[in-house]
Amino acid sequence: MNKSLPLLTLFNVRITFTPLCVISYLILIPPLTWLGMTVCNLTLVEGLIAGVLIIILMFVTENIHQLGHAWAAKSVGYPMIGIRHFSWFSGSIYPKDEPSLPPMTHIKRALGGFWINILIGLALAPLAFYLWTLNGVAAFTVVATSVWNLFVLGLGALLPIDFNGFTVDGGTIVRYWKEMNRDKVKG
Repeated sequence: MNKSLPLLTLFNVRITFTPLCVISYLILIPPLTWLGMTVCNLTLVEGLIAGVLIIILMFVTENIHQLGHAWAAKSVGYPMIGIRHFSWFSGSIYPKDEPSLPPMTHIKRALGGFWINILIGLALAPLAFYLWTLNGVAAFTVVATSVWNLFVLGLGALLPIDFNGFTVDGGTIVRYWKEMNRDKVKG
């Protein structure tokens, strides 16, 4: 389940996924279908279509998030080499032989992704509000994609989560901010 399978390479960043990633996304289709049927009065077929579209857009915008990290990493001179999708989320892959880096370099790389998703979520918000009044597959798909980007991949990425090998961008920022301030106090 943990073996990474190649998907494609974009901007010199190799994108891989695990079987668990595929299962994680597929598991979302029934609840998304039910939610679309319940909240938006979609038919079963419409709910399934919306569910599939939503998971595709979740995957695409997760890659956009990670490509933001790749851009930031390249701009500080220590580029990413890959993106590994392990569930609904993914991780940045850096070279194994990367030297020890200053805390600010880690912080700058961590700040590369969230803002793109906040912009996507905000850009979709007016369309989501408009379509919501019309109902339908497009309404549910756009609203879900806007919410996912704004609140999960955008603002949610800034939560200071850093434990047991699961760290989000906010956790990385807090960890290296503390390290940077410890170094200032010692110096």
